[in-house]
Amino acid sequence: MPNQYTRKNDFPIPLSSRVTVLGNYFINLFLIQGNRKTALFETGISGVVDSVILQLEKLGAVPDYLILSHPHSDHTTGLPGLMDRFPEAVVIAGAGARKFLTHPKAGPLMVAEDAFMSKGLFLKGITPGRPPIDTVPDLSEARVVKNATQLDLGGVQLELIPVTGHSPGNILGRVQDILFCSDSLGFHFPGRGFWPLFFTGAAEFLATLENIKAMAPAIVCPAHQGPLKNQAARKGILAAIDAAHGFIRRVTQTRLSDRELNLQLLAESYRDEFTLYTRENIQNCNQLLVKRARQLVG
Repeated sequence: MPNQYTRKNDFPIPLSSRVTVLGNYFINLFLIQGNRKTALFETGISGVVDSVILQLEKLGAVPDYLILSHPHSDHTTGLPGLMDRFPEAVVIAGAGARKFLTHPKAGPLMVAEDAFMSKGLFLKGITPGRPPIDTVPDLSEARVVKNATQLDLGGVQLELIPVTGHSPGNILGRVQDILFCSDSLGFHFPGRGFWPLFFTGAAEFLATLENIKAMAPAIVCPAHQGPLKNQAARKGILAAIDAAHGFIRRVTQTRLSDRELNLQLLAESYRDEFTLYTRENIQNCNQLLVKRARQLVG
């Protein structure tokens, strides 16, 4: 594990007078506090829900909005617990998120991944406060963001920006010069850069990266392993762009068989923070990345 590991007791971590990082080193959620309303961007997994609730109580914060960045399991399975604790909060999700979660294959995979990740947190000394989920989160009452939207929190404007390339129903959040990018830069390995995650389209993912670069945020906040600030943010964005282009070149220029390539990619990627996920999940993700890279040039 890299020496950037942040201890669980260090959370919550203030980023500005309005923004606070909740959760733990592996799973980050972001609290945005206005004069009138409060938003929680990211909902994490079931294994972090109770620690996040304690952190919110410590801050005296009650979310008015629970914002789903996208419907992958590590960003969604904490939602039911948060909805139970904050029943008055409005759930916000991107267009396509509900359809993704109601796909017949989504439920069993999401339930299994949540259980694996919760156990993984326990083994790393972060004890979940509740059992893993047994059903897929319900987005039937969620407010759907189809276009760029401003949430007026009172003295703070939270902009929600739909983007493509990583997942259906993917949205970014922005407060002034702080960008909540979730997985849209790829998976964040501190000290090692990013592993690209263009699951729905390589061209779209690259376009989103260029859009993020053009925003020139002072702070970028992936959903894993902590924010990047100032020069580290600028370098991180460029590293994410280079990683995506490099992966595409590697796939399209390789002389390896598919089996050899996939084994090589798994050996390189399934280490450190990625081991919080099942090996099968990461293997399937890499295979999908190979497919998308070839579609780009095909």
